[in-house]
Amino acid sequence: MTPFRSRRRGRLLAVAALAASAMALSACGSGSGSGDANGDLVIGASLAMTGPNAAAGAARFGIRGRFDQINEQGGIQGHKIVLKIGDDQLDPAVAPGVARTLVENDEVLGTGFAGSAVSAAVVPYLAAQKVLAIPSNGSTDLIRDPNSTYRLVIPSYGDLAAHMVDYAVKDLGKTKVAIAYTPDAVGNPMLEGSKAELAKLGLTPVAEVSYSAKATSAAAQAAELKASGADFVVINHVPAVASVLMQAAEQIGYQPAYGSTFALAQPALTKIMGNSLDDRIFFATGYLNPDSDAAADFRKYAGAAGGDIHSTDVMTGWVAADAYVEVLKKAVADAGGQVPSRAQVLAATTDLTIDTPYIRGVHWTADNHQGMKQARITKLVNGQFVDVKDFAPVPGSST
Repeated sequence: MTPFRSRRRGRLLAVAALAASAMALSACGSGSGSGDANGDLVIGASLAMTGPNAAAGAARFGIRGRFDQINEQGGIQGHKIVLKIGDDQLDPAVAPGVARTLVENDEVLGTGFAGSAVSAAVVPYLAAQKVLAIPSNGSTDLIRDPNSTYRLVIPSYGDLAAHMVDYAVKDLGKTKVAIAYTPDAVGNPMLEGSKAELAKLGLTPVAEVSYSAKATSAAAQAAELKASGADFVVINHVPAVASVLMQAAEQIGYQPAYGSTFALAQPALTKIMGNSLDDRIFFATGYLNPDSDAAADFRKYAGAAGGDIHSTDVMTGWVAADAYVEVLKKAVADAGGQVPSRAQVLAATTDLTIDTPYIRGVHWTADNHQGMKQARITKLVNGQFVDVKDFAPVPGSST
């Protein structure tokens, strides 16, 4: 063989080797979500960082706080947890693009933390990609499809609504209950849970009023609620949305008691409504009181991350991250101490029990992706969310 042909053959072999190496790296990176070159565990968060609902993006402080705590302790078998955040603006039209970026560009092992309405917009995509999602909310619509990769942590909105109705009727003596809902993944489960519990108690809603999450006025809906004679209105959404209807009610002199979930129990509510809701709005929540002894770690690390520890959004982020920590512990163990694949992370949720100070007795199986089955009741007093009833099983649960 001539020297020229020998050199040419050497170059061809080198090119072939580089091509094979590139293909191998591509196979490891695209679609596998197998972590980065540093051996980190990359988790994504789809949050409202800008726009009218940007306050909900405070969940990032809770997420970072919990992950910071784990990383400070050496990570999970030496692997640090890295957080990648995408800005979905709490807009279902924006969320799918954010999800694709997190999955396809950032190579996350799992994602979540978004609101119910935007989560519903990405459920099909994440299911097709087989990417785990742990939301910081409780919409049962997210897990109705058996192929859904969503796993709930706290009680569903339907369960929380039933818990709220049960308290309103039995503890507050309310019998004229109306339901104001947005026809989406936030409002529909709340509507179903409220009606089902009222039926068990021998009651029917005096009104069922639908309003848009994007509406700037809800005068007609407020008038309909007032005309119904309802003395208790179940309503569920973030402050920027729910307050549109409540402000319209105030303007016509209609001041019922309200029942909601943690979604509305935000400092932003008092910034919008002032003290007008004091002593007449109640919340069902699956989250700990941030000032309790059990929440000491949350106060330390979420506060250090920059979060307002009294913001429910910060607590929701912490709890969802807490669930991810338990999933990643199992997934890394199943992977022999190595960074797991997306498939291994998702598989780790099968037959997984999570029982921490922040998550009470969740047990996921192949067929059950529900969250906790207990909740507590708080109310708004002088701008503070005050406990009025400790954790108890939600209606229909033996937990």
